Amino acid sequence: MTEPVVDAGRVLDLIPVPNRAVREETRAGATILYTPIEWSWWLRALSWLLPVRRERGFALDALGQEVWRECDGERTIEMIVDAFASRHRVRFHEARQAVLQFLRMLSERNLIAMLLDGSEEA
Repeated sequence: MTEPVVDAGRVLDLIPVPNRAVREETRAGATILYTPIEWSWWLRALSWLLPVRRERGFALDALGQEVWRECDGERTIEMIVDAFASRHRVRFHEARQAVLQFLRMLSERNLIAMLLDGSEEA
């Protein structure tokens, strides 16, 4: 399966949407996102003998929590970057780099999906 390609000029129009399979937990002010682990046949067999993790956790720092909360399926990346830039009093281009890098990491870990125009998955 090939990855969809988005025109670089439309990246800021993408809408990050949380994966419905992600479980969010807050402990002592820290947010941890849990995703289910896909088991292979041998891992399923091994689970009868040994305890095997069913989820993988990702802890978010304070800045990550801010961006994660804005991934609501309605805001575009541009809106998230604008809000981040004004909250932290940095230029748009600096905020864009930080936010895009963080969103790429969330996407690679299957915590979010990117939608284009609210309908097409990118």
